[in-house]
Amino acid sequence: MMRADPIQRAVDEDLVGVLYAQDPIAFFSHWFSIAVLVSIYWHNMPSPQLFAACFTFYGIANCAGLAMWVWNRRQPGALTPRGWIRLHALRSVLLYSAPGLAIWFAFHSRQAELPLLHTVLLVTLAAGVFMSNGFDRLNFTTSVPLLLLPAIVLHIGSHTFDRTILAIVLAFFFCAINVYAISYRRLFHRVVEARVDQQYLAESLAVQKHVAEEASLAKTRFFAAASHDLRQPLHAIGLLAASLNDPTATSEQRTKTADHIVNNVDALNQLFNQVLDLARIESGVTQVIRMHFRLSELFERVGNQYWPQAAAKGLALRIAPTSIVIHDDPVLLERVLGNLLSNAVRYTEEGAIWMGFRRAGRRMGGFIEVRDSGIGIAQAEQEHIFEEFYQVANPQRDARQGHGLGLPTVKRLIGLLGSELQLRSVAGRGSVFRFAVELGDPVRAVAGLSDAAAAVVLTAQGRHVLCIDDDPSILAGLASLLGRWGCIVRGARDERDALEALATGFVPDAVLCDYQLANHRTGAQALAAVRDALRRGGRENVVTLLITGDMASVELQALAAQGIPVLHKPVTPARLRRTLELLWQQADSARAATSGSGAGIVQGSAVDTMADTVGAAPSIQLGRPGQLA
Repeated sequence: MMRADPIQRAVDEDLVGVLYAQDPIAFFSHWFSIAVLVSIYWHNMPSPQLFAACFTFYGIANCAGLAMWVWNRRQPGALTPRGWIRLHALRSVLLYSAPGLAIWFAFHSRQAELPLLHTVLLVTLAAGVFMSNGFDRLNFTTSVPLLLLPAIVLHIGSHTFDRTILAIVLAFFFCAINVYAISYRRLFHRVVEARVDQQYLAESLAVQKHVAEEASLAKTRFFAAASHDLRQPLHAIGLLAASLNDPTATSEQRTKTADHIVNNVDALNQLFNQVLDLARIESGVTQVIRMHFRLSELFERVGNQYWPQAAAKGLALRIAPTSIVIHDDPVLLERVLGNLLSNAVRYTEEGAIWMGFRRAGRRMGGFIEVRDSGIGIAQAEQEHIFEEFYQVANPQRDARQGHGLGLPTVKRLIGLLGSELQLRSVAGRGSVFRFAVELGDPVRAVAGLSDAAAAVVLTAQGRHVLCIDDDPSILAGLASLLGRWGCIVRGARDERDALEALATGFVPDAVLCDYQLANHRTGAQALAAVRDALRRGGRENVVTLLITGDMASVELQALAAQGIPVLHKPVTPARLRRTLELLWQQADSARAATSGSGAGIVQGSAVDTMADTVGAAPSIQLGRPGQLA
């Protein structure tokens, strides 16, 4: 059904070309017909005035047909293809009615052979109509009946044997050319449809080729920009590390060099995290889990992060008070607002930054807006700022001004949330970013996002942690880090070592596992085996955490759907500690909730079970793949 209109239009366009292409030849053919008819009736012309009027009309109609052909040649766009076809059909009615009805003069003439001669001429004209108008039903059915039906009727009405036979032959001829015209039209339609399909395929291939070329070019630009921004801090780290070996360097110089190395590592880590954020979104690992929460609490959390930076530049960061409860994903929204405020602070030198909620006429929701009085974005650049590594007013690619990944991440996250990022900006006069959100239910609102975050206490002391990784250096690093937090750590190279550790009586409070293990095993398989062993030992509510550098694995997406927590490398110590503390808090809450009934819940099931409860929602938000804070 979707292809019917383009094909019909192509058929109509081709019909116009075929119909009007024959008109110059038809013009001379009809003048020849007029000359023949006038000559055979000249000596015995019945009703001369009526005869003259009929053939004068015939000649005028013939000239009008040529005029239509000239008009079509000079102004083909004056009418639609279907309009030109209908106009040609009107021309056929006027043109073929004269010779068809003129046979009446033959039956009123004293010359007995005139009806036969006139009929032969009509058959000749009908054959010409079949060749020129047979492609189109409208033009064919307005031509052939006018030519042949009057002759058939008059021959039958003569009540003579030979005329009746001629009438039957004419009727058979009339039916035959109609049948052949139907086949003719079907063949014509199939030919045009095949041509349209071929053209459509060629255009589709051209579009796909263009898309592929654009994607290849975009990938090249992406890797070129990423390579530059990755090499810069790596190059600096290499030079700074080499300077640490300088025996003539003072202690103060070494301290400054170490600080510079840390700053470059932080910049490198930030870039990696931004690139990985984009990869997580593109691969479908990032989940959207909505909850009802007070928007003012989210504003406060994000504002607290950027008030010091704004104050250091002398900017006023204003957050509009609101009592609105919205239904959305607070973790993803926090990342969106964080990126928008970071950009606003970075590109605003004086004035103010405003963040708030506006109803803007929406009954069931409104818009979150971030406004600034910064440098603004020129109209020509607004379509480019959502491209990776594109930055306004940073041609030198100074890493201190970011890497140009914030807005692309924001746009994709908002798209993931089912909304659209809107931009209003004028160069030199600031920018306004906004996106739609839906209202939530105040009754179902969580107790408090900030309270949940503040409630995280230092729960690592004395915890038993089982670490599974086939890289000895990572196991050593985890053991050292967790040991400083007061944890009791046991390392395992693979699934078998982990099960042996459990068999010796080591009962973990958390299991940290790499995703890619030796011998083609995965962390998901190792965690499943460990959970089974713990369940058999009566210990079910144990925190499990998968750590991976993979982004697009089908199994990872399945784990995300099950709510199994996943951290993506590189993982900072602060991020790991916050994640573990939140997951331990979740496990302790689940254990307390089920202790009365005596029913244990494995950690993966607990996530699924608590997904719809208000109290557990914050833990789910922070414990799911791609969104661990």
